[in-house]
Amino acid sequence: MNNAERFRLRFGPYGTPLFRYGAAVKDLRFGRVKVAGISDARIPWPYRKKGMPKTLILYGDLAKAVRRESNQAIAFWWGVTPQTVTVWRKALGVPPNTVGTSELRSAHFREPWARRAQKKAVAKARDPERRAKIAAAKRGKPRPAEVIEAMRKANLGRLHSTETRRKMSEAHKRRGTRPPAAGRAWTPEEDALIGSLPPNEVARRTGRSLVAVGTRRRKLALPNGRMPEVRQRRA
Repeated sequence: MNNAERFRLRFGPYGTPLFRYGAAVKDLRFGRVKVAGISDARIPWPYRKKGMPKTLILYGDLAKAVRRESNQAIAFWWGVTPQTVTVWRKALGVPPNTVGTSELRSAHFREPWARRAQKKAVAKARDPERRAKIAAAKRGKPRPAEVIEAMRKANLGRLHSTETRRKMSEAHKRRGTRPPAAGRAWTPEEDALIGSLPPNEVARRTGRSLVAVGTRRRKLALPNGRMPEVRQRRA
């Protein structure tokens, strides 16, 4: 990035205000002040104190620039230090990241060196050893309630891809857990009841629904559970 782009005023043009020496004007930082002179900066500007240091009067186009432009651009064109611009921003209640600052940072990030740094960061973030260390540090530590709520809202109504669902299923199997939608796991004792009792009785003893019992019977490749006398009567 060259200096013309680095120090460019993105929301100008800005001009020196009309004034009279000794006239009172309203400084947005100090209130009513008298104009004592004018600076010799790239954009000449009235100041309120003779001699050194000269304190520029914060008003007019300068105040507009402080609210929108980058720190570097204001310091370059008005001949002040970046620290002075920071003081002006605080006096006007301007946040550190103005629109001009954000655009300047975006322009910096489009530079070749920034792209190379981004590629290195992405490669490092995907490093298996690094990811294993992060996972080990977080394992067993519950997330804060606000983080869980933010994750819930971010994923509300989101449909996972087939590949994501497969990975989630494999992760549950490795840990021996079941997703909430899968419900309570069937025990060997309950499977034995299904093979020996009618569905109504299995549902009563296990506390499950008839639909769940029927689904489990089909999965175990068992008959539908109807008693022989019922089948004969209906025949």
